[in-house]
Amino acid sequence: MYKMNTVQKARLALSSLGLYRPLLEKPVVAAFARVLETAHGGELRGFLDAYGAFISLLAPARATTGVLDFSGVLRTLVEQNDSLFARQAAGGQVEQAVRAAAARDLAALSMALDLSPREIKAAASASFDDDDSVAFIDSLPDFITGGAFSAEETERFHATHGCGVFASFGAFKWQRGVSGDSSLFGISAPDPVRLSQLKGYDYERNIVLENTSNFLDGTSANNMLLYGDRGTGKSSTVKAVFNEFRGRGLRIIEVSKDCIVEFARIIERIGSVPLKFIIFIDDLSFSDGDDNYSALKAVLEGGVAARPRNTVIYATSNRRHFVKESFSERDSEVHSGDAMQEKLSLADRFGITVTFTSPDQRLYFNIVRTLAADRGLDVDGAQLERGAAQWALRYNGRSPRTATQYIDWVAGRIKNGLPLDDF
Repeated sequence: MYKMNTVQKARLALSSLGLYRPLLEKPVVAAFARVLETAHGGELRGFLDAYGAFISLLAPARATTGVLDFSGVLRTLVEQNDSLFARQAAGGQVEQAVRAAAARDLAALSMALDLSPREIKAAASASFDDDDSVAFIDSLPDFITGGAFSAEETERFHATHGCGVFASFGAFKWQRGVSGDSSLFGISAPDPVRLSQLKGYDYERNIVLENTSNFLDGTSANNMLLYGDRGTGKSSTVKAVFNEFRGRGLRIIEVSKDCIVEFARIIERIGSVPLKFIIFIDDLSFSDGDDNYSALKAVLEGGVAARPRNTVIYATSNRRHFVKESFSERDSEVHSGDAMQEKLSLADRFGITVTFTSPDQRLYFNIVRTLAADRGLDVDGAQLERGAAQWALRYNGRSPRTATQYIDWVAGRIKNGLPLDDF
């Protein structure tokens, strides 16, 4: 009676995948399946070609891990899977039949993952009885395998981290690629700024925090406009709030102004994803007649492509009046009042507007002192404030950004043993 070995069983297990079948289209998994298939073909060149192609696909992973880690690559592919099971797990409600199908697939993937290079080489060598062929096979590089997939652990992972590409990245950018088409790009190293690093403006930030918390809790939440003077921390506030709530399933997508007209495509991409998204538009302003102005206005007031319930829009601007205008426009417009109201109407369509104004001298000095204390800088308070005032006069005026730039300068001077009164 014929009995299959472990390599043959693993190949059949991969062929039987259901919910996880799209993994077979991933180049590295397809190459691995080809290795298992050629291990019993009795044709040395075919096996060597398949094995070499597989190793070449593992090589990029080695650049970051230092090893040929098939186990880690396959685990990442499973975590990034966007199957029905992954989506239901991310949403917190998995049907029993779906869970059973996923468990069966994960057991099949575990069977393949448990294969060692030694077993694969031995299966291939069994077809040959000459020393040269066996030596060629034995000389092939090894790679890391081992471990198993648990349906329960995988379900918990998706419940915490989401599914698909949203399991690997928290921050994204919607932008045009080389081909000119726009799509979602994951940001591997988003700005790590935390709320504890931002000084002053506690009242303003608490408004953003409360609205975002309500959004995540399923309570009604508003689109928000953060506007005010430059350098006051509007953008940093949005990014810090995202970092604060990322663990609760919050994701952020930065959308440039010129991509606002593609909002329908953006919500088509994320509307059915069981996570919550902040669509972040930074430094918002428009020229007269800009199509993006009308597109954003339609989104905010609930047009055909209205935002889904899992999305809020947070925008920042240095001006509440988004559309630039000239005095000549006012003189030539018959109904100038109506024209100005039209241009102001976009700001009114944000449910909440939070204003960030330049700090007065007392708040500015307080920010400077707090930043210095956080950095452990031993500087006389009076000297620190005197230098901060001169720095603001010489450079960009009083703001949290200016305070941070001044403290960076102070830290550098102290490190190099230089005086603090020489700008």
